[in-house]
Amino acid sequence: MSSPHLLIEVGCEELPPKSLAGLAQSLLAGLSGQLDKARLSFDVAASRAYYTPRRLGLLMAEVATQQPDQSMERKGPAVSAAFDNDGQPTPAAMGFAKSVAKNVADLDTLKTDGGEWLYCRVEKRGKPLGELLYPMLEAVFASLPIAKPMRWGANDFSFIRPVHWLVIMHGADIIEGRLFGLQAGNLTQGHRVHSRGPHKIDSASDYEKVLNAAFVEADQENRKSLIKQQVIKLGKDAGGVAVIDDDLLEEVTNLVEWPRAICGSFDAEFLTVPAEALIASMQAHQKFFPVVDTGDGQLLASFIAVANLESTSFADVQKGFERVIRPRLADARFFWDQDNKTSFETWLPQLDTVVFQNKLGSVGDKSKRLAYVSKKIAEETGVDENAAEEAARLCKCDLVSQMVAEFPGLQGVMGEYYARRGGASELVSQAIGDHYLPAFSGDRLPRSAVGKIVALADRLDSLTGIFATGVRPSGNKDPFALRRAALGLIRILLASELDIGLNRLLAISTTSLHKQLPVEPPVRTELHQFIVERLKHYLRDQGYSASLVDAALDAPLNTLPDLSARLAALDTFMNHDDSAKLAAANKRIGNILRKSKIKYDGDIDEDRLVIDEEKNLFNEISGLYTELNEFFEQADYTAALTLLAGLSASIEAFFDKVLVMDDDAKIRLNRLNLLARLKGLFDRIANFALIG
Repeated sequence: MSSPHLLIEVGCEELPPKSLAGLAQSLLAGLSGQLDKARLSFDVAASRAYYTPRRLGLLMAEVATQQPDQSMERKGPAVSAAFDNDGQPTPAAMGFAKSVAKNVADLDTLKTDGGEWLYCRVEKRGKPLGELLYPMLEAVFASLPIAKPMRWGANDFSFIRPVHWLVIMHGADIIEGRLFGLQAGNLTQGHRVHSRGPHKIDSASDYEKVLNAAFVEADQENRKSLIKQQVIKLGKDAGGVAVIDDDLLEEVTNLVEWPRAICGSFDAEFLTVPAEALIASMQAHQKFFPVVDTGDGQLLASFIAVANLESTSFADVQKGFERVIRPRLADARFFWDQDNKTSFETWLPQLDTVVFQNKLGSVGDKSKRLAYVSKKIAEETGVDENAAEEAARLCKCDLVSQMVAEFPGLQGVMGEYYARRGGASELVSQAIGDHYLPAFSGDRLPRSAVGKIVALADRLDSLTGIFATGVRPSGNKDPFALRRAALGLIRILLASELDIGLNRLLAISTTSLHKQLPVEPPVRTELHQFIVERLKHYLRDQGYSASLVDAALDAPLNTLPDLSARLAALDTFMNHDDSAKLAAANKRIGNILRKSKIKYDGDIDEDRLVIDEEKNLFNEISGLYTELNEFFEQADYTAALTLLAGLSASIEAFFDKVLVMDDDAKIRLNRLNLLARLKGLFDRIANFALIG
């Protein structure tokens, strides 16, 4: 027979919606670990966490009623040490007997090749769940990730919010005990308005059913699905499509227990304000879902709210939502109007009052560095350097606007609007709007080359500057988001047409920073390694094997598009019939050269090529040089690898017939130089010896 389910429910005052999922999962993981440790069997796959704004719940499936009995074999001291000369038990024997709850006379002896020992088989009866559960729960709740625990009343314990009811049941039985100052029971609370309760739970497995009857959808995934379906439908009914942000959907799910979506509208006059500002106001302040046109994506004068009740007059609820959204949108319009009373460029001096980082100066200082770096990159890549410099100089100005002060997530977005209204060119305005992109994994990239350059400059300055101050990301700590900055830099370089190498970019960034904070060579080397490590992870995430990535990165790293081309060609080439042979040959050549410690000078004396197989290999290599170099210059690595694959037979014949380490030192050096030249051709693409 299966064991009963174990139900834990902690009823609280309204819980913080953004913390709920993490708390519930930590609670589930913590109790699962405690049950495992206590040897109480349960069905981990069928166990799950529940959470609503007023409760945290766990339903642990088929939890054993008690621990299994244990039979343990205990070996004590040697018999020779257990009794004295008079045959009386020594303290060692008595101590062992006490540890197994026996008299010395009741102990057995165990004979082994190593001697004779006191011995006892101990039968330990398993403890019941009720005796073990509360200490486990106390440990689990104490370890939850709660940043600011609260105390209430005169209690000496704390939790994320005051606790008002407690349900702890195993099947139909209440497990008696106290937690958070409350006696456990089988009574839960329903919806605050529709069915407060209390409501009796007859059995742990009835949990969802009881709450559903009390107007509480306990399953958070069901609530989320209901909200999403309702919002999508109402968006269509309004003549558009609802904008459903995943984070907002999660937050709204954790704000309601009985979701009912309602569509409302606002005055079309507000649509003169940039849509992003109105959307930010709706999402951040009201937790509403905006609606946009299905054709051009323009914001419509509609929104969708989610009520936490079943109303007899949803029209009145709708009017209430419409009443509260108006002042929020009016605030956004006020910020927009106030910001536009002054020229965008006049905000530039105010950036000198905003601290970027103590050792790196103000945001104004950073803007000057960005202008320098952007101009240099543009000069070297053939992009409009004046536009790049202008966009970089102005890209941080919106940080002092009233709109961005209210909605920090609109950095860059509002800068594009303000720059355009201030007379900046479309190219400059777009670059200002795009320079924070990509903001997260999978986010879009800047639209123009100028935008990409300013985005690169911003990330380079942060990476170089913060590394120069001595700060490094560590574990989960990355206060300046340097990992994200490095990943953004990598994505821009891989996908862009900018023909510039990583080392050159770091050199430019280092130069711009030098007056404020010199960047020592070891720091620059460390930063280069940091970016390359992020690059490795990114390329592996794209599906390339670790050994292939390591092999490609072991070759000279020029531009990232060049690296991408080499990787793609390598990935295809590894299916070639001769790829394994060539990889093995490269590894063999590398070992020979490393042990010989030759410093290759490229000098091969044809007169010292005395065996046909080494002559043939030399001639084939010489014949490929011109064509191979053309392929390398064109980054046509597929064609280059095809040519190199043609050397397979000659390489194999060389190793069959030619003794590289000849007794004649000059012949030996000549052959080593030949192998070094051959390996040099492959090394332009990758270190084949590293490919697993």
